[in-house]
Formats: sequence, C-alpha cells, structure tokens
Amino acid sequence: MRLWIFLSLLAIIPANGDRGAEIYTEHCASCHGDRGEGVANEYDEALVGKKSIASLAKYIHRTMPEDDEDTVIDDDALRVAEYIHAAFYSPEAQAKIKPVRKDFLRRTQQQHRRSITDIVQSFRGRAWMGGENGLRGHYYQKEKMNNRKKELVKRVDPIIIFDIHKNHGIEGLDPKAHAIYWSGSILPPETGTYQFRVNTPNGVRVFLNEPGQKNDAFIDAWVSSGNQMRSVEAPIFLLGGHAISIVIDFVCYKEEKSSLSLDWKPPHGTWEPVPSRVLFVDGSREAALISTPFPADDASLGYERGSSISKAWKEAITNAAIEATGLIFDDIDELARTKSDQPDRPEKLKKFCSDFAFRAFSRPLTEGQRKTYIDNVFAKAGDDYETATKRSLMLTLTSPYFLYPSLNRNEKGEPDNFTTAAHFALALWDSVPDQPLLDAASKGDISNPKQIEDRLWNMMGDPRAKAKLHSFFHHWLNLSEKEDLDKDPNLFPGFDEKIIADLRTSLDLFIDNVVWSEQSDYRRLFTEDKLYLNPRLADFYGAPKPKTNSFEPLLTSDKKRAGLFTHPYVLTAFSYHKQTSPIHRGVYLSRNVLGRFLKPPPNAIEFKDADFKPHLTMREKVTNLTKDENCMACHSIINPVGFSLENFDAIGRFRTHEKNKPINTVSDYQTEESETVKITGPNDLAKLAVESPGAHRAFLKHLFHHLIQQSTNAYGFGTMDHLHEFFKNTRFHIRSTMVTMVKETIPKKIE
Repeated sequence: MRLWIFLSLLAIIPANGDRGAEIYTEHCASCHGDRGEGVANEYDEALVGKKSIASLAKYIHRTMPEDDEDTVIDDDALRVAEYIHAAFYSPEAQAKIKPVRKDFLRRTQQQHRRSITDIVQSFRGRAWMGGENGLRGHYYQKEKMNNRKKELVKRVDPIIIFDIHKNHGIEGLDPKAHAIYWSGSILPPETGTYQFRVNTPNGVRVFLNEPGQKNDAFIDAWVSSGNQMRSVEAPIFLLGGHAISIVIDFVCYKEEKSSLSLDWKPPHGTWEPVPSRVLFVDGSREAALISTPFPADDASLGYERGSSISKAWKEAITNAAIEATGLIFDDIDELARTKSDQPDRPEKLKKFCSDFAFRAFSRPLTEGQRKTYIDNVFAKAGDDYETATKRSLMLTLTSPYFLYPSLNRNEKGEPDNFTTAAHFALALWDSVPDQPLLDAASKGDISNPKQIEDRLWNMMGDPRAKAKLHSFFHHWLNLSEKEDLDKDPNLFPGFDEKIIADLRTSLDLFIDNVVWSEQSDYRRLFTEDKLYLNPRLADFYGAPKPKTNSFEPLLTSDKKRAGLFTHPYVLTAFSYHKQTSPIHRGVYLSRNVLGRFLKPPPNAIEFKDADFKPHLTMREKVTNLTKDENCMACHSIINPVGFSLENFDAIGRFRTHEKNKPINTVSDYQTEESETVKITGPNDLAKLAVESPGAHRAFLKHLFHHLIQQSTNAYGFGTMDHLHEFFKNTRFHIRSTMVTMVKETIPKKIE
C-alpha cells in the first residue's frame, strides 16, 4: 500500500527552501531521490500521480516515513503534501517541468478516406435527405414491355417488405402484372463493409450509390428463375454518416408469386431487414467511396492518431490516390462542368484541378503550389490534358499539404481563418471543410466569438459529427476491441448473434438519445433505468413487449438498471465465455469511466477457473486470487466495482444467486480522496460517476483525445481544469463541451 501511493510522487527541490521542501529532503529524499527519480533497492520508480493534497497528507500522516511513522504528521504532513503536489507530483506540475508539445500528425485512415470522399462530393453538393424515414415507393400496373403503365399509388414505405398475397394496401393492383419503383437514401451509422441482400421470386435490380442508374446494378436479379424464391447479395464499403442513394426496380409479370424483401448485414451485425431509421425518402448524390486498405493507426496513447509513418502507409496513400483518381475520371466531365467536345474543356479541366487542390489543402494555393501542382504539370503534358489532370490529382492527394493538416498556414507561416476552418472540420467531421465553411473563411466570417460559436453548432448537426461521436463512445467503452461476444450455448441458450447485434443497436440508440437530447446530460449515461429493446430483446431480458417491432425504452423486470454500467452489451463484453468477470468489469470501469489510476500488475496472474473448487462463487474466487498485499494495492479499487455488478450474469441478465448462494454485492471502496464509502450495487457506481471529479475528467480527457488527437496539456496545464469547470457550469452538457473543446484549441498565431 505504501509503495502504491508513493509510486505517484516526483520530487524536485526548489530554491526557496520552504518548510515542506526541508521536511521532504530530511525524511523522504533518501528513499525517493532528490528529484523523485527513485533510489535503487528502495523505491526505484519515478514518482508521479493524480491524488489530491488532502489525500497525500492523510497518507503521509499515516505511514511515512516507513521507519518512523510518527515523524511527519499533522501540519508537517500537509506541508510536505502541498510541496510535493505543487512542485512535482501533479500532472500540472509535470506539465511545467516537462512541457507537452503538440504532435505533428498526419491524417488517420478514417480522416484520409472521408476527406477524399468529401472533396469529390463538394463538386456535386451534399443533397438533403429529407426528415422522413423510409423509401418513396411508386406502384404501377404493368403491360407487356411497359413496366410503368399507370401509377396507382405513391407512398413512403418504412421498410422494404412486399408480398402480393398479404395486405399490401394498394387498391386495384393487378396481382400478376405490376411494378414498383423505390428511391431514397441510406445513412450508414458506422464505417465498414455492409452486405445487402434481396429475397424474391421475381425480377429486381438494386442500384446503390448510382442515383442515375447509368452503370450496372449493384444487385442484378432482373431475370427471374421460374418464379422460384432466391436470394442475391453483394458487399459494399460505406462511410458512417455519409448518405448514399438507393434505387430499387421491381417487376412481376404473369407470375403467381410476387414478393420482395431487402436485408442488410452491417459491420458487427447480422442479417435483418434494412431498418427504417437509416432510410430517408430523398435521394443523395453519388459518393466517391475509397475502399483501399490502410494499416492500423497508432493507438499507443489510448487513442488513434496519425503519428506513425511506414512503408505500408506510404503504399496505402498512393493506392488510395490511384483509386480516387479512377473514380473521379469516371465522371470527370460532370465534375469539371464540361463535355468531351467543348473547345474550352482543357481550361475547365485545369480549373477543376486547381479547385480540387484548394479544397484538399483547405486554403487558396500559393503561387509556388499553383506552379507545382497545376501549371507545370499541364505545361509538361502538352495537348494530353487528361493525363495532366490525372497527374495533378495524384500529386495533390499525395502532397504533404493534404496529408498533414497542421501545415495549413498562410505564407507567413501563421494560422488564419482557413486554418480555423480546417481545424473545425477535422475535429468534428474527421474531414476537410465543405464549401460553405471555405466560403466563410474567405469572407472572414469565422473570426469573432459569435461567428465561431454559430458555425460550430451548425456543424454539430451534420451526420458526420454523429458518426464521429458513435466511434468515440465505442472507443471510450473499449468495445471496438470486443469482437467476440459469444457465450457457452449450453449455459446461455438463445444468446446468439442476433441478440448480440440487437444489443449493439440498443446501446447506440441509448447513447444517441442522451447525447442528442436538448439536455445532452452526461449524468443520464449512468442514471437511466430503461433499456432500448425490440421484441426479441424484450422477451429475452424479461420486459414488456414494445408496441411496435422497433426499439423502445423499456423497464426490465429487475428494475435495477443504471445506464451504461448495466447495459447488457457492456456487461457481456466484459465477461468470460461461461461466467462473469469482476476483474475485467472492475478494471475497465475504474480506469475509463471512474478515472482511477491503476498501475500495471507487478506479476500478471491468469484467472483459471479450473484452479478453484467448483462450489465457490466468482466473488470468492477473485477475492482469493487477489488477496496478496501487492495485488490489493489496485484490487482494493477494482474488486468493489466488479463485485457491485455481480447481480448481472455474463450476458447481462439479472440474478440473485450463484452456486445456490445469495450474491453479495456490498464492498468498501476507497475514493480518490482516501474516503471509504460503501458500494452496494450499480446505483452507487452511478453516483460515483455522476459526482466524482475524477470520473468527469476521465470522460473529458477521452473526448478531447478523440476530437483533437492531442494531449490536453499541450494546450496548457490548466486546460483540463477549465474544461471541467465549463462542464459543470453547463450541467454536464456533452455537445456544448465538444463545441468548447474545438473552440479552445483553434491554432493561435503564437503557439
């Protein structure tokens, strides 16, 4: 215990010779070193930490120095604690001693893909999808070769499930000769590969990301096979928060059976009808989606950032540039606003390349850049303007001015309005500025505080911001690494891939409801007692069935839920294949959510269930495994948190007994301030997350890293204090805090 707390101290002897420093020199330096660097065979680790002055003073009073614990007590203990904390122990002190500088970062793979897509999209425009969910369906009679003889009905269908022999609601529709045409958009919630599937005995073509249907259908099942039911599927890579168009052309002629359903399998999901919540009635423009594989980004600091440069990354950016150039050239005349036979086509292609570089670099080109990326390229190509265009695009997409956003400075090397615009887009969208944002920068309309505030709030309403927040929560909850949630089917019958996929959706809907509500209150993440359940989940977790087939917030029969702490997806992710894991639950929640500092274990001990007698409960096993004093330095924090959730089994169902023994969830928990509080269950955990400054700061730190991809200390050691104060003053408003984070990190002229 003594080692654990003092592993968090770094000592530097200041010149003022105050009483705290004198006491430290006399009684502490022999073990911890004059500068807190540690002493061999005593305490050989550097001493840094996050405890408060009061907490340090209590510990020093109680235990230090080891050979005479009554030497430094009362006021002397407080003086030493004040000295240690202010001069060298705290993160703020460390920031003064070793200033943290901003890292020079490239775009991450997510930022790279989305930026290319958005640059090309800027030449087409981002169409409004409409506010109504579903696809717009047109129902026709069919006659011979005429698939659309007479339109009977035009309506919005929430999902695509049609059957002529069921109540389709179309009066007068010929059961053996009809056609249906659906159109609209799909807004994928996350980035990844999606599978789509049609099930029909008739003819159907599906066009994804082809609003004009000028190319081959994404799924072509136009020629039916004897009116026999068949399924046809195909994959596509999509960007979360970037809508794509969908068109479905369906026909039945002189056939007894007529039906169609459209399913999808999203990343981390299973086959299901494409849900209404991702369908929108209005169409979208074609998107240039980059599917080139990239190497994983560096996540060694706990968040992804573009800090690593490798041969694989260089190859990936080249291949992505080649893929993007090919996609652009498929529609070059449309994008450049020209035609192949127009005499001014060469000039329009050149202008397109100039505009493309402007949008990729997020600022007007300098004279030198224009020569390098445009003029010299076209001059060398002679009359081969198409080759010149391709070379210019390739140069732009592999240029440092595109790859490294922090190079966005004016010719004097100073940040300006274009720097601000690029910062906004990268932080909130993982992308480049759109045309309205570039126009605002050109006009100087993002200069004063009100303009900046208004612009950021406007950007927060974009689907790309919502997609970025989705990825943040999965990263903060450490769920992005939890791919295998399968459990023993004999112990947990019915817990299959469909339940797992539903739970993921349930979690996302719950988070969305909290974040995008008017209050956007962080505290609701832990205090909500309802789960978002569809009929399948409601039946499995013992809740009343929802009124519809979609997800609704419902109380489970146990009525013991406490937001994220007790969501079945989270509880399942931090459990073993056959049983719960108080250690996994306790470590994750303590570190990421409650913000507690946990040292790496001195000796990693693997939990082996076979080593314990079969009648022992999980709490008894963990207590026995971690009873050693060295283990309890951290497990005194970890175990009470994990034990408090033992009423929930490995798939998040409520229980009261294990091994025919009543479950005990009560433990004494030591707070950051060395106060002992009793934890009896998830509601007490929720209280800690809601009230603890450490928990608030942990959330803010993770959110800051995800948005800005830099350390908070790189913006001054008081940054976290300022953000925490703002967080509290806005009643823990998540979106307001995001806006403030982006606003407070705008690059300044003097950095």
